[in-house]
Amino acid sequence: MNRALSRLAALLSAVLCLAAAPASPPDPEGQVVADLVVRAPSGGPAWWKVSSGGATVWVLGVPDALPKGLAWSDVVLDRRLNQASRVILPPVASFGLFDVFGALALNGKLRVKTPFEATLPPDLARRFAAGAAALRQSPAHYDRWKPALAGLIMVADFRKAAALDGNQPLNQIRAAARRHQLRAAPAIAYPALPMARTLAGELTSQVNLACLSDALDEIEAGAGRVQASARAWAVGDTPGALAAERGFERCLAALPNGADLVHRTEADQASAIAKALQTPGVVVAVVELRPLLAQGGVLDRLRALGFTVKAPGAS
Repeated sequence: MNRALSRLAALLSAVLCLAAAPASPPDPEGQVVADLVVRAPSGGPAWWKVSSGGATVWVLGVPDALPKGLAWSDVVLDRRLNQASRVILPPVASFGLFDVFGALALNGKLRVKTPFEATLPPDLARRFAAGAAALRQSPAHYDRWKPALAGLIMVADFRKAAALDGNQPLNQIRAAARRHQLRAAPAIAYPALPMARTLAGELTSQVNLACLSDALDEIEAGAGRVQASARAWAVGDTPGALAAERGFERCLAALPNGADLVHRTEADQASAIAKALQTPGVVVAVVELRPLLAQGGVLDRLRALGFTVKAPGAS
């Protein structure tokens, strides 16, 4: 039961990490706002300032994971927290007690009765076998799940092999908030099971193949690329931080509701920041880089609402 829930939670995490498309559907986060994608002058992670009158929200853009042991300077974070009244964290998906039974039922719908490997197009079958070998697994380790879920599990195995820690940098940020005795809470918590049911119902054959292919893109790009992007983030190199292969996340916009989920989480995070700007003072917000900087993303929405948005280093 725990394994089933953890895999379902991983699928929801992929939704909340957000991104988009395979070959044909438009990618809702494929384009970024160029004047906001800059290198920070501080030597640490980049910050963006959103203000209105006497209210300021300092926004820290973050990746969804960091290599274990990667050090980054939280000097500026401590300085911001010293002035802040609270911290807004990225959205989360939450399970209720009785969602366990729904999750178990959904788990059965994500499996296949016979291995899917033999039904793959030849090139994708070759890539799937090579990807499994690169992860030191047999194809049988994955091919009793639907291809999209197999891709998700392969990406999780890849990130584990690449020594990525999905709890960072958020754990370090939470610890800093505790040191400053500040409340740190998600911008919004979504009920997990309805979102999971929606996604599972949209895993058509075409989407399954697209998601598996996108997962293999991330594995084939190799650990070096994602580690380099994390190191770039740690020194405020925002273009470098955005350069990692987006992999499995791109497949989500192949779902009919994929782009809607992307825009919904961006809008909800922008709304949480806008609400904070109604009260004079300072608040710190943490938003993942891609939804923060995308055209139509969090900062773009706040600009459209009339708030002043300044990039790192702007006067």
